[in-house]
Amino acid sequence: MTSDDQTPARPLPSDGSEQDPPTGPTTPVSADQGTTSGPGGASAATPERPKTLWPEGTQFGRADKICGSLLAFITAFSLVMLPLRPVILGMEPLALVALTGSRTGMVASGALAATGHGWWPVALVIGTLSLVKFHWIFWWAGKLWGDWFVASLVGPGEKAAKRAKRAEAITRKYDVLAMLLTFIPFVPVPSPIVYAILGTSGTSLRRFLALDVLWALVLQSLYLYLGWRIGEPAVRLLDEFARYSWYLTGAILVFIVVGAFRAARKEAAQKDAGTEMTDRA
Repeated sequence: MTSDDQTPARPLPSDGSEQDPPTGPTTPVSADQGTTSGPGGASAATPERPKTLWPEGTQFGRADKICGSLLAFITAFSLVMLPLRPVILGMEPLALVALTGSRTGMVASGALAATGHGWWPVALVIGTLSLVKFHWIFWWAGKLWGDWFVASLVGPGEKAAKRAKRAEAITRKYDVLAMLLTFIPFVPVPSPIVYAILGTSGTSLRRFLALDVLWALVLQSLYLYLGWRIGEPAVRLLDEFARYSWYLTGAILVFIVVGAFRAARKEAAQKDAGTEMTDRA
């Protein structure tokens, strides 16, 4: 299953300005296998973010439909979990760990285990697997739809484009070792882009999963140990947090609704402005 008459995404030049399209022949992007450019291959960062996750004209087969459905599920799951995290953390930290691989939940689980509530190996296994449960889907999408999908993951704005370009350069240079950066807190490396590029570059699923689980195990062990070392004070803080978790959930819901309302108004205003300019022309 291949897409017809497709041109690979154009790279961003180092100064951020657009380049002229290449004059030589281009190779169509396969919807089944993505691109085969490995480290040092063509850039996936584009001046304009694609409006779809897959190349235009892709003839969807079974694999494409399944992968697209999984990506939609990830989006819905993330939106649902966003306001529920505080409540679940206050009620049962291990449940939050099982659902999201939460680092805060791992610290809380370690503290509870240190005070005789729960068995830490269970939290470690569950937290490790939960943290990586969706990563392979981005790898698969990169394998299916190539650099087009990678470019579609770039967020709006110049800062997001720079982060994406940096993540791409690191991944193409260091391959699977770049995955380690996605697990380090406060490092501005967009993990979905790293995983998708590894899919486009031909990294095997077995190798991807092995290192993904390894890095997750190391990270979750550190958070669990931190909670174990804190112990009782963390448990008392968790009990206090549980009393106010519903208020925090309500605040998050208000923030989401207001943000969505403002975004809708902004989009409507932009459409009206575009229509007005078209009418004048």
